[in-house]
Amino acid sequence: MVPFLQANLVEEDGRVSGAEIRNDGNFQVLSVILPGQRLFLRKKLSPDRRAAPTVAHLCRDDVDRLVDEARSSAPDFVLFEGVALLDAMQEVRRALPDMPVIVDFHNVEARLYRDVRLARLPPPARPLARMLLSRRFRQADHADREAVLTADAVWTCSQPDADAVRSAGPVRPVHVVPNPIPAWCRTADTEKDREAARTVLFVGHLGYPPNRRAVEELVEAIMPALRQRFADAELHVCGRAPREELRLRLGRHGHRLTADPPDLAPHYREAAAAVMPLRQGGGTRIKALEALAVGCPVVATAKAVEGLALEDGRHFLRAETAAEFVAALSRLFREPELGRRLADEGRRFVQETHGDAARSQAVRAALAGIGIA
Repeated sequence: MVPFLQANLVEEDGRVSGAEIRNDGNFQVLSVILPGQRLFLRKKLSPDRRAAPTVAHLCRDDVDRLVDEARSSAPDFVLFEGVALLDAMQEVRRALPDMPVIVDFHNVEARLYRDVRLARLPPPARPLARMLLSRRFRQADHADREAVLTADAVWTCSQPDADAVRSAGPVRPVHVVPNPIPAWCRTADTEKDREAARTVLFVGHLGYPPNRRAVEELVEAIMPALRQRFADAELHVCGRAPREELRLRLGRHGHRLTADPPDLAPHYREAAAAVMPLRQGGGTRIKALEALAVGCPVVATAKAVEGLALEDGRHFLRAETAAEFVAALSRLFREPELGRRLADEGRRFVQETHGDAARSQAVRAALAGIGIA
């Protein structure tokens, strides 16, 4: 008998993603409480175009294997990592109607899908796009509702996401289980004197549209204005899957790109600040947790740190416009003591709210909510 099963979607490119960091963190904290087993489900090579855009079309053999394992091992519950696994979740529910099922909402997927699709377009085009994409948006909404109705309990990354799930209609226990701090942050050497640093760091998957738009704003609006004040200011972009156009754009403006960095610690160590001009996204940003955990001052939009309950001026500096980003970064360049204070307060805060003890307490409370000690 295995007390729990965790169902995970196989990442397409085999590299560590934010989703995998959360999945690994959930499995680790659960494994301290009770033994478990991880199962990985693959996507089909030819997906069903009629399915909801937020739901993966899974290999049938993998779904059958999950159902067989749940039937034979009789776990206390099955944890599904994401709405993308809705089809497998429903198969387990049909085959084993009394099996407790938990779904972990990495994001409120329908809302994220809608925001990202519309943000690709200029504002005047969005009303028409809403109409043309209305069927896809309804499918995504339906998938979120079906996931909640299929499960006995829902986990989310943040309180705003929990509130959004509750407002969608179906009534199920909803628990906030904070995202983990990436494991490498615990042992990374990122301490240095940043007084002379003029490097602005952006970290993120560069195939993700909100990240690409953030880099574009940095290159075209924020950094030119910052260089008018500090001629030696430099942007350093670190991330996966950069397009050739991005490589060329950064090179033309005299900025750096590190593609697929194997170790982020030295890049945080040399940065004056981690900058996050994000306008769309969901869940809570593991990259924000990462920067705070290693003591790198953060300048970010409210959206970029949504759900983290950070205080502007204490844990990070908030900026919404290009001018505000320039002003905040200028302060950090001129006031090294401000950067040290933000680094200390930010590191302390994320350890208290997203460290192992906080996550263990949240998971134990979530399990108790469905009668599992």
